[in-house]
Amino acid sequence: MSELPDFDLVTPDGSVVTDGVIFLHWFDPQADDGNKTQFRTEAEALVADGVLSALPQLQFPWSVDPLGSAADLEQTEAEVSRLSACVDDLARRGIERIVLVGHDFGAMHGALLMARDPRIVAGVLIAPANRWADWFLRFWPIEEDRFDYGRAMRPLDPIEHVSSIAPRPLLMQYADDDYFIAGMDASELYNAAGEPKRIERYETDHAMRSDQALADRRAFILGQLGARPAGTH
Repeated sequence: MSELPDFDLVTPDGSVVTDGVIFLHWFDPQADDGNKTQFRTEAEALVADGVLSALPQLQFPWSVDPLGSAADLEQTEAEVSRLSACVDDLARRGIERIVLVGHDFGAMHGALLMARDPRIVAGVLIAPANRWADWFLRFWPIEEDRFDYGRAMRPLDPIEHVSSIAPRPLLMQYADDDYFIAGMDASELYNAAGEPKRIERYETDHAMRSDQALADRRAFILGQLGARPAGTH
């Protein structure tokens, strides 16, 4: 059995809950919300709609630095396995429909998880990189030849797996002013994904602190779950 990650649950009280969201946070060591607290406010807002939320604390590369392709492939697989164990936990709690929301590295891990786990019925991918090498080689001192590293990591690159998510719906959210993600990278991932899919761009930066993006995510989540306020039948 895979290791269960450290995660918080935000859940409605006094009702049978069958709908859930798993929120996967972004990476920013300098940001107060660069951890499992990032989506807590959104999760708390979903309580009134009868939706349970899981907020896992991701580990790679938060607690473990990228070192080279062999280690990084292993760490990526381990992260996805931990997240799969989190989905298992939600299923044991009676959650039948799960939407995934991921930002930045969280979206990259989330894309791999969705491609492998059909229990996740839809997803929101927020400003992911298409390939692990795009970020790991730029921001960590990896000594491995960059071309060898990129080729070795390719089997786990999100862009290699995003098409497997179809026919489950995807909402992709990107920022117009994003230092890390170029517009052509967003288009590349969108084009690689199957239908149904939708892409939205917002007047903000990579942190994606956009009221419109939040509203679009909420509408997408509730639309996919068909969620109703807690206590209704």
